[in-house]
Amino acid sequence: MGNGIFGFLRNDETNAEEAKNKNLKVLKARCPQNHPCPSVRVCPTGALLQKGFSAPHVDADKCIKCGKCVKSCPMRALVLE
Repeated sequence: MGNGIFGFLRNDETNAEEAKNKNLKVLKARCPQNHPCPSVRVCPTGALLQKGFSAPHVDADKCIKCGKCVKSCPMRALVLE
């Protein structure tokens, strides 16, 4: 404690560095595959793609590993590992 806002800033920087070493994965067993994926809409780079109602596919070349899709998935089918 005692770091105030600067402690939070350091944590955000650490989290961003850790995310760069991770890959976005789709856990198909957790995805119901019966609706438009809400996480596709929040991806800022268009790296998450979905055909029909199938589980989304990740374009690793476009993914910036920001985690927005992970946070928006109600089934927790997207993970950064």
